[in-house]
Amino acid sequence: MSICRHSLGALTAVMLVLSGQPAIAGPESTSPSPEASPAPEWMKNLVPAPDSPQAKAHAAANRTRVQVEKDLKKIRAKYFRSTRNTETRQLGILEIRKHTDPAVFPLLLSTFEGEGIDAEDAVFDHLRDLKIDEADATLAWAAIYGQSPDYRQRATKRLLVRTAELGESSYRVKSAVALGLREQANQPLTAAAQLASTLGLYEAIPMLIQAQVGVGNGSGNGNTADGNGALAYILVGRQEAFVANVTPIVGDSAVAFDPQLAVVTEGVVMRVIDAVVITYRVEVHAALVALSTRGFGGQSTARLGYDQRAWRTWYANEFVPYRRKLDDDAKAAAVKDAPRP
Repeated sequence: MSICRHSLGALTAVMLVLSGQPAIAGPESTSPSPEASPAPEWMKNLVPAPDSPQAKAHAAANRTRVQVEKDLKKIRAKYFRSTRNTETRQLGILEIRKHTDPAVFPLLLSTFEGEGIDAEDAVFDHLRDLKIDEADATLAWAAIYGQSPDYRQRATKRLLVRTAELGESSYRVKSAVALGLREQANQPLTAAAQLASTLGLYEAIPMLIQAQVGVGNGSGNGNTADGNGALAYILVGRQEAFVANVTPIVGDSAVAFDPQLAVVTEGVVMRVIDAVVITYRVEVHAALVALSTRGFGGQSTARLGYDQRAWRTWYANEFVPYRRKLDDDAKAAAVKDAPRP
């Protein structure tokens, strides 16, 4: 029990030091507590005091989020789940459009996904019409992590409208695509690759090159006597059956024999104790070829196949200089066409 009290006292002292307050000696401390020196500012920020402005703001934001989530669920229950009446659902759509706080955007997606195409499109249209960066990033998130292909396609359609209005994709949208390309699951990874190709994100080509091929390791189960389990056994040989033994069976005025068969195997047995699994992601490769071909002036890159080294060499020695030359020519043309004073 003394160890527990000592640990609790040490933890309390650490928490007090991190909050900038002097540490108090535990009940079992026999030496006087030295005067505590002020903690560095970065250390204080690790565990802010409960009455600090940061902690109060965080708590207030959490309370607001919980309340907004309750309100959205009420809207879903009242205007969408309980009826198919068009007028009632239109009233619900008007309620959805009242929420313009960027912190609420993820809740809009999670609450109304699966509540019907009209409700989902209402969320997408609302995000598109807000014309802010956070809403565009939320659309990109829906286009990558949506549950159904149709849901992701409709989110992409609205995002394309915003991209056309801005002339380029924002940094937050690119960040969402980058997160999707780091996924191990096939669905969000494929959706992110297709979105990168659709938006023309040429800076995502190195990530697409890496993502088109996945490599994993196999391992044995360790159930054999030597502890080195096998993934599989491969037998190449010939088996021949023969009578190994007979058992006599005697009856009244009769006798018979029960033969026991065995099999002799001749050939080679190969035991697989380790393996490397290579996954060729066809959809990601197709998105990479489409994007790189478009960015390379229409010159097809399909010849590179799944060769990672060839792709990296092409990107560094051909694609980057080509795109740099296009940018330099565009800047020179803009300077030439600029009005002279």
